Amino acid sequence: MSEVLLWENIKDDYAQASLIVGNGASMAVSANFAYGSLYDAAVELKHISKPVQDVFDSFEVNDFELVLRRLWQAKLVNTALDIEHGKVEESYQQVRKALIATVRNVHVSYQEAEEHLVHIYKFMQPFSKVLSLNYDLIVYWAAMLGNDNIGSWHFKDCFNGERKFGEWRDADGTLFFYPHGNLVLHHHEFSSVKKITAGSVDLLGSILRKWETDDLAPAFVCEGTQESKQQSISSCDYLEKLFYEVLPDLGPNIVIYGWSMAEQDEHLLQQISKSKAKKIAVSVYKADGTFMGRVEKQLTDIGVEEVVFFDCESAGAWNKPSTEFLKEQEDEQKAIAEAVKKALRKS
Repeated sequence: MSEVLLWENIKDDYAQASLIVGNGASMAVSANFAYGSLYDAAVELKHISKPVQDVFDSFEVNDFELVLRRLWQAKLVNTALDIEHGKVEESYQQVRKALIATVRNVHVSYQEAEEHLVHIYKFMQPFSKVLSLNYDLIVYWAAMLGNDNIGSWHFKDCFNGERKFGEWRDADGTLFFYPHGNLVLHHHEFSSVKKITAGSVDLLGSILRKWETDDLAPAFVCEGTQESKQQSISSCDYLEKLFYEVLPDLGPNIVIYGWSMAEQDEHLLQQISKSKAKKIAVSVYKADGTFMGRVEKQLTDIGVEEVVFFDCESAGAWNKPSTEFLKEQEDEQKAIAEAVKKALRKS
């Protein structure tokens, strides 16, 4: 079985590497993200009414984004042809209401995530690119906090002042992308996306209000087979750019945190193989030998020369405090205790 290393012992080997984060990264912040999909969460939380289930059944999928996008595009066609929306509008509103209720129940608030964000942005800071496969706002929140604390736009998502995705190749700092979309993105016209902007603390609330009041269709792929995910990617210029330009350009060294590399993500692995990555470090939970064996084979099969594993709960990994941070806290507490002692002696 492969040796499981500590993140701080290998992190210098991956400075300026690319980072890919999967659902395990979000689950490390909150168990709320443990649902297999938003549809599963909606079913368990009883947000899927009979009329909503009928809409999903008619499309033969359990994918909120796909159903909403198709209904939203049908509305655009109806408007252009001056046709009454009728059943299309009714179905769209029912499905969107179920999605909003589910996200409101499942997604953590900024305040609940806040204690993790400083560690996450420090973990992300040395990487040249960060690719989040998650629909949630954790990476975005961490990046914005990092920019505030650093005092510059170190983290960039490459969306311009018009809220549209711009040129990314010449940007510096740490660039972050969403290969499967994100809550912060919505469909615009037929194939483009725009970004929803608001202050970090109220971003989630702003997104849900805009979905409700501005007739927006969210742009994220959070479930479905490999084929349905690829169809969603091909329908969106932002996702296509990431798939055909960014994923094949990740460089020789890659770090993967919290991504299981399941069968439905094979399309991503095939694009990553075009990066000709030589060395990949993968996080692992509790030295899971079965997981390590499967992943090592998957990565060597696409041409990776060296696969190493690191403990996802070791110091400095993702949302875990670094040794340096813990030492600073300890020194600060000692200084406070000493100051209190001096004050008591004087009194």
